[in-house]
Amino acid sequence: MNYDYPQSDFSRGVLSGLFSGIAATLANVIFVFIYRSIAEFYVFNGMDITVIIFGSILLSMACGIIFYFFVHYLKQGITLYRIIVFVVTAIIVYLGISFRQSIIGEVPDEFRVMVIVTQVIIGGLAAFLIPYLFRHDKIIS
Repeated sequence: MNYDYPQSDFSRGVLSGLFSGIAATLANVIFVFIYRSIAEFYVFNGMDITVIIFGSILLSMACGIIFYFFVHYLKQGITLYRIIVFVVTAIIVYLGISFRQSIIGEVPDEFRVMVIVTQVIIGGLAAFLIPYLFRHDKIIS
């Protein structure tokens, strides 16, 4: 049986997003673990392992799918995609902190640092790793 088949652009977008999500998950879990131990910040469980895993992977896969549409249907798709990723990352950071603050009152500074850094990791990998993997599909196939 021959299992060799060419990757479609859509499948490369999804796989790029998945691979980026796995990398973001590992980076975020390592960061949160190290940051919590250094800052001795254990009482506030707004950022637990489930949120990190599912959030990182789902956001990155959505970015991979969106990247496919940008590249496939727009002339300057990669540049516009990166701009949109940076803007959306900034909005997610702002809304995440604002929304958290409105529900539980004052948000600890340590939590704000964790939200900002984890979202920057996801956004940075989505902006740079997904386009790289999309063009170099030998890595993901």
